Amino acid sequence: MIQNPDLQSLEPVCKAISLLMPEMVEVVLHDLKTNTIAHIENGFSARNVGDNSLLETENYAAELDADGIIGPYRKSSPDGSRLKSVSAVCRDTNGQPVGLLCLNFKTGDLETVSALLNTMSRLDEGPPPSIVKNDWRELANTVIEDTLRELRIAHSQLRRPGRIEIMRRLMRADILSARGAGDYAAKALGISRASYYDMLREIKSTDKEASE
Repeated sequence: MIQNPDLQSLEPVCKAISLLMPEMVEVVLHDLKTNTIAHIENGFSARNVGDNSLLETENYAAELDADGIIGPYRKSSPDGSRLKSVSAVCRDTNGQPVGLLCLNFKTGDLETVSALLNTMSRLDEGPPPSIVKNDWRELANTVIEDTLRELRIAHSQLRRPGRIEIMRRLMRADILSARGAGDYAAKALGISRASYYDMLREIKSTDKEASE
């Protein structure tokens, strides 16, 4: 039980955060009145309740942003694990600072996984192999991918303007003239054949007006 009554209501909060991310987040609540650790959950920094806060609370006021937050900032745990930390000032009913809630998140394992995923997903740029260079489906996929990247949207976020832009680029690449390309494009864009032809007419009409 936290001794300082101004901080007791934060104990369930500390427990909830630690339960959400067990073994990954250390929750440390500092008592600013005594400059000691009032509560700790999921502790992996070799500290205990009652320990002196030391530099944890020293000059904290100068580091606060407008929301009463410090960080995120980089730290390290005793076992060498990298930590991403953030601290928040806790105030009493009079608005006076009484505690500092610090969350220390282990990022080492995630950074390792991230590096592995980057390595696995990285592709060396170069021309396609001869077995696919004449496949209009592969070219259509590339056009769709490039357009989505330029529009900065995910495929799931596609709406009519984005679909029309993709179809316009497919037309310019002379892909839609291929046999079966219409069905393929409609399926790839998640639209019906009727919608496909409707958009196709709109593109042709717009392009014709622009050329006149």
